[in-house]
Amino acid sequence: MKKTVSIIVIATMIVGLFAFTACTPGDVETPLTTYDIKATLDVDGMTVTAEESVNYVNETDSELSSVYFHLYPSAFREGAKYAPVADSHVSDAYPIGVDYGGITVSTVAVNGKSCEWSIGGEDQDVLMVNGLTLLPGDSVDIDMAFTLDLPLARHRFGYHNGIVNLGNWYPVACMYEDGAFRTDPYYSSGDPFYSGLADYTVSLTAPTGWNVAGTGSVSTSINGDQTTTTFTASGVRDFAMTASDKYTCLEEQTEKGVTVRYYYAQDQNAEAHLKTCVDAVNTFSELFGDYAYDSLSVALTPFLYGGMEYPQMVFVSNGLTGDLLEEAIIHEIAHQWWYAGVGNDQINDAWMDEGLAEYSTTLFYENNPDYGVDAKDRIADAMQSYVLFTEAYEEHIGGDTSMNRRLCDYFSQTDYSFHTYVKGSLLFDSVRHTVGDEEFFSALKTYYKTYCGKIASDEELIACFENVCDMSLKSFFESWINGTVGLY
Repeated sequence: MKKTVSIIVIATMIVGLFAFTACTPGDVETPLTTYDIKATLDVDGMTVTAEESVNYVNETDSELSSVYFHLYPSAFREGAKYAPVADSHVSDAYPIGVDYGGITVSTVAVNGKSCEWSIGGEDQDVLMVNGLTLLPGDSVDIDMAFTLDLPLARHRFGYHNGIVNLGNWYPVACMYEDGAFRTDPYYSSGDPFYSGLADYTVSLTAPTGWNVAGTGSVSTSINGDQTTTTFTASGVRDFAMTASDKYTCLEEQTEKGVTVRYYYAQDQNAEAHLKTCVDAVNTFSELFGDYAYDSLSVALTPFLYGGMEYPQMVFVSNGLTGDLLEEAIIHEIAHQWWYAGVGNDQINDAWMDEGLAEYSTTLFYENNPDYGVDAKDRIADAMQSYVLFTEAYEEHIGGDTSMNRRLCDYFSQTDYSFHTYVKGSLLFDSVRHTVGDEEFFSALKTYYKTYCGKIASDEELIACFENVCDMSLKSFFESWINGTVGLY
């Protein structure tokens, strides 16, 4: 997710099936979990009814007696322990006042039979399917039916001015680590989502005339006043859609044949912004390695921050204009390499994808001088803004400038943004100047090639740079990550 930082106010303003061949690990012996979701959008009541069939594959080394699923829309219900929007951003998210939504699971079955299930988790936001015996490598069919109530909100999940956002909207399997399922709640800071690769077939039936953008290859079927749009995606970490009867779609091919689609309701510079999308895919493919899929959709949507990344799908706030809009497009597309490609724990190590995506934005401008942004000035501005932030908020951060905090441990959205985006980008710029351009870009390409389709830890990122550059860099990285590096 992209947020742009103002130096003056020190505040966050915005903050056919193609396989994942470039990124699928070559040593995977078991198939991926698959999701088959059939959903219907009621545009009058702003609800979604859906049936979801999951063939869940136990990719762990442990026998599982249960499978847990995140119910992220629960965060939007009245009375949620963790609100999805910080108090300082409520008016931006809810332009006519707070409106609630949520998810209701009505039925769950295992291998076609009724089963034991319950709703739990720290914020009653986890579906727990129990009573299983699932050995490593085995799979189980889990079917469920659910209903979504969409809030009137400018957020990942909700609707505003005739545009529906379906981000983090369906029950998605929790990651299993260290003998337990990860059930992190929907924190208001950052992107509190963490999931593994899966294959998806998702259809959304909506009134004819509504245009739907989403993750994966797309096909449509018209049946009178209803149109079903079906997406197929292989080896993706998440699935998202946005829909509207106001959308226009422009399309163009990249140098290597990737289809880029740009969806917008109002944009006087749509052609230029489509070009920015294509230029970003071309640039990052050259710098880091080929884009892993055959298509990418970018949509201007109602969103309180600058944008939100999903595999093959990017939300960009339709409240942005000019340079801020351009920058958000570039940053979110960079996440197709750092998050969609190389995964990381976004709850505990958000700097890994956000810092790289932000520095990749600087690299885009460096390699595309026609856009008129000086990369060195951009880094200098980042340094100045970070120093001003640490001085202005010293009493709040208490000298803690570490970058490896959990999302809930940042005192504000601003604190999070400066230590993941701004300081993260400064870290990678400092590494570049330390090792030199040749080694730096070689390390990034190796990192992408090695961990695309996997989850990388900070130790693995550091080790990759050390091996490629043939020098000890652990202490250097850790001084930045732990907050001991002297920036001024």
